[in-house]
Amino acid sequence: MKKRNVIIALTVVIAIVIGGLVIWKPSPKLKELVNKIEEKVDPDSYQKWEEVTNYKIKLTEAKIALLKAKVAMEIVQSQQTAEKELDSAMNLLSDVRSDLINKSHDQIEVVRQKIGKAKESIKKKSLDATENVSEAIEETEALIKEYDSKMKNVKKEGGEQLDEHYAKLQAQAALLKAKLAAESKETYDQAYNNLEEAKRWYKHNNYEASKMIDSTNQKMIEKINEAQEYLKEKKDEAGVLISDIYSKATKLVKDDDQ
Repeated sequence: MKKRNVIIALTVVIAIVIGGLVIWKPSPKLKELVNKIEEKVDPDSYQKWEEVTNYKIKLTEAKIALLKAKVAMEIVQSQQTAEKELDSAMNLLSDVRSDLINKSHDQIEVVRQKIGKAKESIKKKSLDATENVSEAIEETEALIKEYDSKMKNVKKEGGEQLDEHYAKLQAQAALLKAKLAAESKETYDQAYNNLEEAKRWYKHNNYEASKMIDSTNQKMIEKINEAQEYLKEKKDEAGVLISDIYSKATKLVKDDDQ
């Protein structure tokens, strides 16, 4: 109520200056100006950003669980681990509000269906299990982009730590993709691109010219550069190095949670 009173008072002052009138009818331009003022003094903008960022974190954790399921199927060949990770992804999705953006409810439901089909395929030892997981990953990534788009113009004040945690999770997911791609020399180029994505996330919170990349992120970037050289030279050790970097990335995320 106090906030609205302030806005009304500002509106009256503006009206008097513009028209020199005590009794007046707001013009469309004046209404637009009032709306802009209201947006600037909105005390809930950070809370909205924080809420959406927490959901993006849940979605990214779900994406990582899906990628782990893919690793379990394609590399480790463990049905039990794959099912466990799919269950984890399903649980994480249940924590995400589906009414924040248009069609998000439908998208989440699509991901759930893909996970359900993947679990059934694993039990039946069907070949389309991996395909369903891959499609679930793509749908989850599309949903994260929708959430990013929704809040891109909302200023985050004091949310650097939460944003950094989100960036670390995205880097971890990119490294997991690189680990999968590095299993075959035929997909080394894809692994290289995945590592580029990981580096972008480690630089994510350092976009200001005056802000230096912290030492931990810098070391991760240096290790990734080394792995990229291995990939370019088609070295067999590339996959081992990427797995080691991924383990370090996982530890960084766990350290945030403690």
